[in-house]
Amino acid sequence: MRKNRLIATAVASALLASGLIGATSAAQAAERKIVVWVPFGGGNLAMWQASVDRIEAKNPGLTVELVGEIDMAKSLAAINAGNGPDISVANGAGNVGWFCGTGAWQNINDLVSGKKYNMPLNMAKTFTPGSIRTTLSGNVRCALPFSSEIFGFYYNKDLLKAKGIAVPKTTTQLIAASKKLTTFEANGDIKTAGYIPWASFMDNDMASLFLGHMFGARWFNAKGQSSFAADPAWAKAFAWQREFIRTVYGNGSFSAGSRKIQKFIAGSGDFWGGNNDFIKGRVAMLAHADWMSMMWCDPEGWNLNPCTTPAVNFGTAPLPVAPNLLKTHYGSGVMGNNTFGISRGTTNLKDAWIVLKGIATDKTLALAWANANGDPSSLLAARTKTGTNLSYPSFYQTFYDISNHKLSGYHPLLNTSEHLEETGLQQLMAAWQANTVGDIRNPLRDLAKRVNQIIARNK
Repeated sequence: MRKNRLIATAVASALLASGLIGATSAAQAAERKIVVWVPFGGGNLAMWQASVDRIEAKNPGLTVELVGEIDMAKSLAAINAGNGPDISVANGAGNVGWFCGTGAWQNINDLVSGKKYNMPLNMAKTFTPGSIRTTLSGNVRCALPFSSEIFGFYYNKDLLKAKGIAVPKTTTQLIAASKKLTTFEANGDIKTAGYIPWASFMDNDMASLFLGHMFGARWFNAKGQSSFAADPAWAKAFAWQREFIRTVYGNGSFSAGSRKIQKFIAGSGDFWGGNNDFIKGRVAMLAHADWMSMMWCDPEGWNLNPCTTPAVNFGTAPLPVAPNLLKTHYGSGVMGNNTFGISRGTTNLKDAWIVLKGIATDKTLALAWANANGDPSSLLAARTKTGTNLSYPSFYQTFYDISNHKLSGYHPLLNTSEHLEETGLQQLMAAWQANTVGDIRNPLRDLAKRVNQIIARNK
Protein backbone atom coordinates (compact mmCIF):
# COMPACT_ATOMS: atom_id res chain seq x y z
CA MET A 1 0.00 0.00 0.00
CA ARG A 2 1.25 3.47 -0.78
CA LYS A 3 1.45 4.62 2.81
CA ASN A 4 4.34 5.43 5.07
CA ARG A 5 4.77 3.56 8.30
CA LEU A 6 4.71 6.07 11.09
CA ILE A 7 7.90 6.00 13.14
CA ALA A 8 7.53 6.98 16.77
CA THR A 9 10.92 8.63 17.20
CA ALA A 10 12.08 11.76 18.92
CA VAL A 11 12.39 13.97 15.87
CA ALA A 12 11.07 17.15 17.49
CA SER A 13 14.59 18.49 18.09
CA ALA A 14 15.47 17.92 14.45
CA LEU A 15 12.39 19.84 13.40
CA LEU A 16 13.36 22.73 15.65
CA ALA A 17 16.77 22.81 14.04
CA SER A 18 15.26 22.86 10.55
CA GLY A 19 12.88 25.69 11.39
CA LEU A 20 9.73 23.66 10.70
CA ILE A 21 8.30 23.90 14.19
CA GLY A 22 6.38 26.85 15.50
CA ALA A 23 3.56 26.65 12.98
CA THR A 24 0.83 27.37 15.51
CA SER A 25 0.84 30.20 18.01
CA ALA A 26 -1.42 32.74 19.66
CA ALA A 27 -0.14 35.38 17.25
CA GLN A 28 -1.18 33.25 14.32
CA ALA A 29 -4.65 32.86 15.77
CA ALA A 30 -4.97 36.61 16.15
CA GLU A 31 -3.90 37.03 12.55
CA ARG A 32 -6.33 34.30 11.44
CA LYS A 33 -3.50 32.23 10.05
CA ILE A 34 -3.78 28.49 9.49
CA VAL A 35 -0.75 26.34 8.72
CA VAL A 36 -1.18 23.13 6.72
CA TRP A 37 1.54 20.49 6.36
CA VAL A 38 1.30 17.96 3.53
CA PRO A 39 3.64 15.24 2.24
CA PHE A 40 3.14 16.29 -1.39
CA GLY A 41 5.46 18.24 -3.64
CA GLY A 42 5.65 19.41 -7.23
CA GLY A 43 2.42 19.49 -9.21
CA ASN A 44 0.42 17.90 -6.41
CA LEU A 45 1.44 20.66 -4.03
CA ALA A 46 0.48 23.23 -6.67
CA MET A 47 -3.04 21.76 -6.82
CA TRP A 48 -3.40 22.13 -3.07
CA GLN A 49 -2.04 25.68 -3.22
CA ALA A 50 -4.71 26.56 -5.78
CA SER A 51 -7.34 25.17 -3.42
CA VAL A 52 -5.91 27.17 -0.53
CA ASP A 53 -6.02 30.31 -2.70
CA ARG A 54 -9.71 29.71 -3.39
CA ILE A 55 -10.42 29.32 0.31
CA GLU A 56 -8.60 32.56 1.13
CA ALA A 57 -10.59 34.38 -1.55
CA LYS A 58 -13.85 33.20 0.02
CA ASN A 59 -12.72 34.12 3.53
CA PRO A 60 -11.25 37.65 3.66
CA GLY A 61 -8.77 38.08 6.48
CA LEU A 62 -7.85 34.39 6.55
CA THR A 63 -4.30 33.41 5.58
CA VAL A 64 -3.36 29.79 4.89
CA GLU A 65 0.28 28.77 4.82
CA LEU A 66 0.77 25.52 2.91
CA VAL A 67 4.03 23.65 3.52
CA GLY A 68 4.86 20.65 1.34
CA GLU A 69 7.06 17.57 1.54
CA ILE A 70 6.64 17.02 5.28
CA ASP A 71 5.94 13.36 5.94
CA MET A 72 3.59 11.96 8.54
CA ALA A 73 6.29 11.02 11.01
CA LYS A 74 7.47 14.62 11.26
CA SER A 75 3.91 15.91 11.52
CA LEU A 76 2.99 13.49 14.29
CA ALA A 77 6.17 14.17 16.25
CA ALA A 78 5.71 17.92 16.00
CA ILE A 79 2.05 17.77 17.03
CA ASN A 80 2.82 15.57 20.02
CA ALA A 81 5.63 17.96 20.97
CA GLY A 82 3.16 20.84 20.98
CA ASN A 83 4.64 22.61 17.97
CA GLY A 84 2.81 21.16 15.03
CA PRO A 85 0.73 22.65 12.24
CA ASP A 86 -2.97 23.39 12.48
CA ILE A 87 -3.76 20.73 9.88
CA SER A 88 -1.73 17.75 8.62
CA VAL A 89 -2.18 14.89 6.17
CA ALA A 90 -1.81 11.15 6.72
CA ASN A 91 -1.33 9.39 3.39
CA GLY A 92 -2.79 6.04 4.37
CA ALA A 93 -5.93 4.94 6.20
CA GLY A 94 -4.07 2.75 8.63
CA ASN A 95 -2.60 5.83 10.29
CA VAL A 96 -5.90 7.36 11.41
CA GLY A 97 -6.08 5.18 14.50
CA TRP A 98 -2.69 6.41 15.65
CA PHE A 99 -3.39 10.10 15.02
CA CYS A 100 -6.76 9.74 16.76
CA GLY A 101 -5.62 7.43 19.54
CA THR A 102 -2.77 9.67 20.61
CA GLY A 103 -5.02 12.71 20.46
CA ALA A 104 -2.74 14.29 17.86
CA TRP A 105 -5.85 15.01 15.81
CA GLN A 106 -8.90 16.45 17.49
CA ASN A 107 -12.34 14.90 17.69
CA ILE A 108 -14.31 16.76 15.02
CA ASN A 109 -17.75 15.22 15.66
CA ASP A 110 -19.15 18.54 16.91
CA LEU A 111 -17.70 20.38 13.92
CA VAL A 112 -19.21 17.93 11.45
CA SER A 113 -22.63 18.04 13.13
CA GLY A 114 -22.60 21.84 13.29
CA LYS A 115 -22.98 21.83 17.06
CA LYS A 116 -19.83 23.95 17.16
CA TYR A 117 -19.67 27.03 14.87
CA ASN A 118 -22.81 26.03 12.93
CA MET A 119 -20.89 24.95 9.82
CA PRO A 120 -22.11 21.35 9.45
CA LEU A 121 -20.96 18.84 6.86
CA ASN A 122 -23.31 16.08 5.68
CA MET A 123 -20.83 13.23 5.40
CA ALA A 124 -23.23 10.76 3.77
CA LYS A 125 -24.16 13.17 0.98
CA THR A 126 -20.59 14.35 0.43
CA PHE A 127 -18.28 11.32 0.55
CA THR A 128 -18.30 7.62 -0.40
CA PRO A 129 -19.36 5.24 2.42
CA GLY A 130 -16.01 3.45 2.50
CA SER A 131 -14.05 6.69 2.78
CA ILE A 132 -16.30 7.89 5.60
CA ARG A 133 -15.39 4.82 7.65
CA THR A 134 -11.68 5.66 7.29
CA THR A 135 -12.23 8.91 9.19
CA LEU A 136 -13.29 7.07 12.36
CA SER A 137 -11.33 5.51 15.17
CA GLY A 138 -13.81 3.82 17.47
CA ASN A 139 -16.70 6.26 17.70
CA VAL A 140 -14.44 9.27 17.27
CA ARG A 141 -14.25 11.09 13.95
CA CYS A 142 -10.95 12.94 13.80
CA ALA A 143 -10.41 13.33 10.06
CA LEU A 144 -11.92 14.01 6.66
CA PRO A 145 -11.10 11.90 3.59
CA PHE A 146 -9.35 12.99 0.45
CA SER A 147 -8.45 10.63 -2.40
CA SER A 148 -9.05 6.87 -2.35
CA GLU A 149 -6.52 4.07 -2.73
CA ILE A 150 -8.30 1.00 -4.06
CA PHE A 151 -6.99 -2.53 -4.39
CA GLY A 152 -8.17 -4.85 -7.10
CA PHE A 153 -7.22 -7.82 -9.26
CA TYR A 154 -5.01 -7.49 -12.36
CA TYR A 155 -4.81 -10.15 -15.05
CA ASN A 156 -2.87 -10.67 -18.28
CA LYS A 157 -5.53 -10.80 -21.00
CA ASP A 158 -3.31 -12.60 -23.50
CA LEU A 159 -2.31 -15.39 -21.12
CA LEU A 160 -5.86 -16.03 -19.95
CA LYS A 161 -7.23 -15.96 -23.49
CA ALA A 162 -4.60 -18.43 -24.72
CA LYS A 163 -5.79 -20.95 -22.12
CA GLY A 164 -9.49 -20.20 -22.57
CA ILE A 165 -9.77 -19.03 -18.96
CA ALA A 166 -12.43 -16.64 -17.69
CA VAL A 167 -11.44 -14.10 -15.05
CA PRO A 168 -11.85 -15.95 -11.72
CA LYS A 169 -14.49 -14.64 -9.34
CA THR A 170 -14.10 -17.19 -6.55
CA THR A 171 -11.12 -18.58 -4.68
CA THR A 172 -11.92 -22.02 -6.10
CA GLN A 173 -11.83 -20.66 -9.64
CA LEU A 174 -8.58 -18.87 -8.82
CA ILE A 175 -6.88 -22.16 -7.94
CA ALA A 176 -8.16 -23.81 -11.10
CA ALA A 177 -7.10 -20.89 -13.31
CA SER A 178 -3.67 -20.69 -11.72
CA LYS A 179 -3.09 -24.39 -12.22
CA LYS A 180 -3.81 -24.04 -15.96
CA LEU A 181 -1.66 -20.94 -16.31
CA THR A 182 1.37 -22.24 -14.41
CA THR A 183 4.22 -23.83 -16.36
CA PHE A 184 7.35 -25.57 -15.12
CA GLU A 185 10.95 -25.92 -16.24
CA ALA A 186 12.34 -29.36 -17.02
CA ASN A 187 13.81 -29.55 -13.51
CA GLY A 188 10.42 -28.82 -11.92
CA ASP A 189 11.06 -25.14 -11.12
CA ILE A 190 8.24 -22.67 -11.81
CA LYS A 191 8.64 -21.02 -15.20
CA THR A 192 5.46 -18.93 -15.24
CA ALA A 193 3.00 -18.61 -12.37
CA GLY A 194 -0.74 -18.10 -12.44
CA TYR A 195 -1.20 -16.33 -9.12
CA ILE A 196 0.98 -16.30 -6.01
CA PRO A 197 -0.77 -15.77 -2.66
CA TRP A 198 2.44 -14.97 -0.83
CA ALA A 199 3.28 -12.33 1.78
CA SER A 200 5.47 -9.58 0.28
CA PHE A 201 5.36 -10.92 -3.30
CA MET A 202 5.41 -8.12 -5.90
CA ASP A 203 6.66 -5.62 -3.30
CA ASN A 204 3.30 -5.81 -1.54
CA ASP A 205 2.86 -5.73 2.23
CA MET A 206 -0.91 -6.01 1.83
CA ALA A 207 -1.13 -9.71 0.94
CA SER A 208 -2.56 -10.71 4.31
CA LEU A 209 -5.22 -7.98 4.05
CA PHE A 210 -6.25 -9.29 0.64
CA LEU A 211 -6.38 -12.83 1.99
CA GLY A 212 -8.66 -11.79 4.83
CA HIS A 213 -10.93 -9.79 2.54
CA MET A 214 -11.35 -12.69 0.12
CA PHE A 215 -12.87 -14.71 2.95
CA GLY A 216 -14.80 -11.89 4.60
CA ALA A 217 -12.73 -12.13 7.78
CA ARG A 218 -13.38 -9.59 10.55
CA TRP A 219 -10.56 -7.72 12.25
CA PHE A 220 -12.33 -6.52 15.37
CA ASN A 221 -15.61 -7.18 17.16
CA ALA A 222 -18.12 -4.58 18.33
CA LYS A 223 -16.16 -4.12 21.57
CA GLY A 224 -12.96 -3.23 19.72
CA GLN A 225 -11.25 -6.55 20.45
CA SER A 226 -9.28 -8.55 17.90
CA SER A 227 -11.23 -11.17 15.95
CA PHE A 228 -8.22 -13.06 14.60
CA ALA A 229 -9.04 -16.03 16.82
CA ALA A 230 -12.80 -15.62 17.18
CA ASP A 231 -13.69 -15.38 13.50
CA PRO A 232 -13.21 -18.80 11.80
CA ALA A 233 -12.83 -17.05 8.44
CA TRP A 234 -9.19 -16.30 9.28
CA ALA A 235 -8.31 -19.97 9.75
CA LYS A 236 -10.20 -20.78 6.53
CA ALA A 237 -8.26 -18.12 4.65
CA PHE A 238 -4.89 -19.47 5.78
CA ALA A 239 -5.97 -23.05 5.05
CA TRP A 240 -6.93 -21.97 1.53
CA GLN A 241 -3.52 -20.37 1.00
CA ARG A 242 -1.80 -23.61 1.95
CA GLU A 243 -4.15 -25.65 -0.24
CA PHE A 244 -3.41 -23.30 -3.14
CA ILE A 245 0.35 -23.69 -2.82
CA ARG A 246 0.11 -27.46 -2.42
CA THR A 247 -2.25 -27.91 -5.38
CA VAL A 248 -0.84 -25.43 -7.90
CA TYR A 249 2.90 -25.57 -7.25
CA GLY A 250 3.69 -28.54 -5.03
CA ASN A 251 2.06 -31.48 -6.85
CA GLY A 252 0.31 -32.34 -3.60
CA SER A 253 3.15 -31.28 -1.28
CA PHE A 254 2.93 -27.95 0.49
CA SER A 255 6.62 -28.00 1.42
CA ALA A 256 7.65 -28.59 -2.18
CA GLY A 257 5.32 -25.83 -3.41
CA SER A 258 6.65 -23.39 -0.82
CA ARG A 259 10.26 -24.06 -1.84
CA LYS A 260 9.43 -23.61 -5.53
CA ILE A 261 7.69 -20.30 -4.92
CA GLN A 262 10.61 -18.95 -2.92
CA LYS A 263 13.03 -19.90 -5.70
CA PHE A 264 10.72 -18.33 -8.28
CA ILE A 265 10.51 -15.07 -6.33
CA ALA A 266 14.29 -15.01 -5.95
CA GLY A 267 14.52 -14.88 -9.74
CA SER A 268 12.16 -11.92 -10.10
CA GLY A 269 13.23 -8.84 -12.00
CA ASP A 270 13.19 -5.29 -10.67
CA PHE A 271 9.67 -4.62 -9.45
CA TRP A 272 9.64 -0.88 -10.23
CA GLY A 273 10.21 -1.00 -13.97
CA GLY A 274 9.90 -2.86 -17.23
CA ASN A 275 11.32 -6.10 -15.79
CA ASN A 276 8.40 -6.46 -13.41
CA ASP A 277 7.12 -10.05 -13.30
CA PHE A 278 3.62 -9.02 -14.41
CA ILE A 279 4.89 -6.98 -17.34
CA LYS A 280 7.22 -9.81 -18.39
CA GLY A 281 4.46 -12.42 -18.15
CA ARG A 282 6.15 -14.42 -15.38
CA VAL A 283 2.96 -14.08 -13.35
CA ALA A 284 -0.48 -13.89 -14.96
CA MET A 285 -2.61 -12.49 -12.13
CA LEU A 286 -2.00 -10.41 -9.03
CA ALA A 287 -3.70 -8.21 -6.44
CA HIS A 288 -2.45 -4.64 -6.09
CA ALA A 289 -3.35 -0.97 -5.89
CA ASP A 290 -5.16 1.12 -8.50
CA TRP A 291 -2.08 3.24 -9.05
CA MET A 292 -0.08 0.24 -10.31
CA SER A 293 -2.03 0.75 -13.55
CA MET A 294 0.31 3.66 -14.20
CA MET A 295 3.30 1.33 -14.38
CA TRP A 296 1.53 -1.22 -16.57
CA CYS A 297 0.64 1.65 -18.91
CA ASP A 298 4.03 3.36 -18.86
CA PRO A 299 6.90 1.87 -16.79
CA GLU A 300 9.12 4.90 -17.45
CA GLY A 301 6.83 7.90 -17.02
CA TRP A 302 3.97 6.39 -15.03
CA ASN A 303 1.36 8.09 -17.21
CA LEU A 304 -2.10 6.62 -16.80
CA ASN A 305 -4.14 8.66 -19.20
CA PRO A 306 -4.16 7.87 -22.05
CA CYS A 307 -3.04 4.23 -21.85
CA THR A 308 -2.89 3.47 -25.56
CA THR A 309 0.23 1.26 -25.69
CA PRO A 310 0.53 -0.46 -22.29
CA ALA A 311 3.61 -2.54 -21.50
CA VAL A 312 1.34 -5.53 -20.86
CA ASN A 313 -2.16 -6.25 -22.18
CA PHE A 314 -3.95 -6.22 -18.85
CA GLY A 315 -7.45 -6.15 -17.46
CA THR A 316 -8.88 -5.28 -14.05
CA ALA A 317 -11.45 -6.96 -11.83
CA PRO A 318 -12.45 -7.17 -8.16
CA LEU A 319 -10.64 -9.63 -5.91
CA PRO A 320 -11.99 -13.19 -6.06
CA VAL A 321 -13.90 -14.22 -2.93
CA ALA A 322 -14.83 -17.47 -1.20
CA PRO A 323 -17.65 -19.26 -3.10
CA ASN A 324 -20.14 -18.73 -0.26
CA LEU A 325 -19.54 -14.96 -0.49
CA LEU A 326 -19.94 -14.61 -4.24
CA LYS A 327 -23.40 -13.03 -4.16
CA THR A 328 -22.70 -10.67 -1.25
CA HIS A 329 -19.01 -9.77 -1.37
CA TYR A 330 -17.84 -10.04 -4.97
CA GLY A 331 -17.22 -6.59 -6.37
CA SER A 332 -15.95 -5.19 -3.08
CA GLY A 333 -12.35 -4.62 -2.11
CA VAL A 334 -9.80 -3.24 0.30
CA MET A 335 -9.84 0.56 0.12
CA GLY A 336 -7.93 3.20 2.02
CA ASN A 337 -7.78 6.97 1.89
CA ASN A 338 -5.54 9.92 2.32
CA THR A 339 -7.00 11.68 5.34
CA PHE A 340 -6.30 14.92 7.16
CA GLY A 341 -7.20 16.31 10.54
CA ILE A 342 -6.92 19.27 12.90
CA SER A 343 -4.08 19.21 15.42
CA ARG A 344 -4.90 19.37 19.11
CA GLY A 345 -2.58 22.35 19.49
CA THR A 346 -4.38 24.70 17.13
CA THR A 347 -5.41 28.01 18.67
CA ASN A 348 -7.88 28.82 15.92
CA LEU A 349 -10.26 25.89 15.64
CA LYS A 350 -12.95 27.73 13.71
CA ASP A 351 -10.68 28.76 10.86
CA ALA A 352 -8.98 25.35 10.90
CA TRP A 353 -12.40 23.80 10.30
CA ILE A 354 -13.08 26.25 7.47
CA VAL A 355 -9.84 25.18 5.79
CA LEU A 356 -10.21 21.45 6.46
CA LYS A 357 -13.80 21.39 5.20
CA GLY A 358 -12.93 23.66 2.27
CA ILE A 359 -10.13 21.44 0.96
CA ALA A 360 -12.07 18.21 1.50
CA THR A 361 -15.08 19.48 -0.45
CA ASP A 362 -13.18 21.30 -3.20
CA LYS A 363 -14.49 19.67 -6.38
CA THR A 364 -11.93 21.45 -8.58
CA LEU A 365 -9.06 20.06 -6.48
CA ALA A 366 -10.60 16.58 -6.35
CA LEU A 367 -10.96 16.42 -10.14
CA ALA A 368 -7.47 17.75 -10.78
CA TRP A 369 -5.98 15.24 -8.34
CA ALA A 370 -7.88 12.30 -9.87
CA ASN A 371 -6.86 13.25 -13.39
CA ALA A 372 -3.20 13.63 -12.42
CA ASN A 373 -2.81 10.69 -10.06
CA GLY A 374 -5.56 8.26 -10.98
CA ASP A 375 -6.76 7.90 -7.38
CA PRO A 376 -10.58 8.03 -7.43
CA SER A 377 -11.87 10.88 -5.29
CA SER A 378 -13.68 10.36 -2.00
CA LEU A 379 -15.86 13.30 -2.97
CA LEU A 380 -19.10 12.13 -4.58
CA ALA A 381 -19.33 15.23 -6.77
CA ALA A 382 -15.97 14.41 -8.37
CA ARG A 383 -16.65 10.80 -9.33
CA THR A 384 -18.63 11.20 -12.53
CA LYS A 385 -17.56 12.22 -16.03
CA THR A 386 -20.93 13.86 -16.64
CA GLY A 387 -20.52 17.62 -16.49
CA THR A 388 -16.90 17.43 -15.33
CA ASN A 389 -13.43 17.20 -16.84
CA LEU A 390 -12.80 13.84 -15.15
CA SER A 391 -10.93 11.49 -17.47
CA TYR A 392 -9.64 7.95 -17.04
CA PRO A 393 -9.18 4.81 -19.20
CA SER A 394 -12.07 2.34 -19.43
CA PHE A 395 -10.28 -0.32 -17.38
CA TYR A 396 -10.11 2.11 -14.47
CA GLN A 397 -13.88 1.98 -14.05
CA THR A 398 -13.32 -1.23 -12.09
CA PHE A 399 -11.74 0.74 -9.25
CA TYR A 400 -14.59 3.24 -9.17
CA ASP A 401 -17.04 0.34 -9.05
CA ILE A 402 -15.12 -1.33 -6.22
CA SER A 403 -15.09 1.88 -4.21
CA ASN A 404 -18.86 2.21 -4.69
CA HIS A 405 -19.55 -1.24 -3.20
CA LYS A 406 -21.09 -1.07 0.25
CA LEU A 407 -18.63 -3.64 1.65
CA SER A 408 -15.50 -1.96 0.33
CA GLY A 409 -13.26 -0.20 2.80
CA TYR A 410 -10.58 -0.64 5.37
CA HIS A 411 -10.81 -2.57 8.59
CA PRO A 412 -11.79 -0.63 11.76
CA LEU A 413 -9.01 1.78 12.68
CA LEU A 414 -7.99 1.50 16.32
CA ASN A 415 -4.82 2.76 17.94
CA THR A 416 -2.47 -0.16 17.45
CA SER A 417 0.54 2.16 17.14
CA GLU A 418 2.52 1.52 13.98
CA HIS A 419 -0.04 -0.71 12.21
CA LEU A 420 1.01 -3.50 14.53
CA GLU A 421 -2.12 -5.56 13.90
CA GLU A 422 -1.32 -5.56 10.18
CA THR A 423 2.37 -6.21 10.76
CA GLY A 424 1.60 -9.13 13.05
CA LEU A 425 -0.76 -10.68 10.54
CA GLN A 426 1.72 -10.28 7.69
CA GLN A 427 4.45 -11.87 9.80
CA LEU A 428 2.15 -14.77 10.62
CA MET A 429 1.37 -15.26 6.94
CA ALA A 430 5.10 -15.29 6.17
CA ALA A 431 5.77 -17.91 8.85
CA TRP A 432 2.78 -20.00 7.77
CA GLN A 433 3.78 -20.06 4.09
CA ALA A 434 7.37 -20.90 5.06
CA ASN A 435 5.97 -23.99 6.84
CA THR A 436 7.27 -22.98 10.29
CA VAL A 437 3.78 -22.91 11.84
CA GLY A 438 1.67 -25.92 12.76
CA ASP A 439 -2.00 -25.50 13.67
CA ILE A 440 -2.86 -21.98 12.49
CA ARG A 441 -5.43 -21.53 15.25
CA ASN A 442 -2.77 -21.30 17.96
CA PRO A 443 -0.76 -18.41 16.45
CA LEU A 444 -4.03 -16.65 15.55
CA ARG A 445 -4.97 -16.77 19.24
CA ASP A 446 -1.52 -15.47 20.21
CA LEU A 447 -1.77 -12.64 17.70
CA ALA A 448 -5.24 -11.65 18.92
CA LYS A 449 -3.94 -11.53 22.47
CA ARG A 450 -1.01 -9.29 21.48
CA VAL A 451 -3.24 -6.93 19.52
CA ASN A 452 -5.67 -6.63 22.44
CA GLN A 453 -2.76 -5.84 24.77
CA ILE A 454 -1.56 -3.09 22.41
CA ILE A 455 -5.02 -1.55 22.20
CA ALA A 456 -5.45 -1.65 25.99
CA ARG A 457 -2.02 -0.08 26.51
CA ASN A 458 -2.75 2.74 24.06
CA LYS A 459 -6.10 3.75 25.52
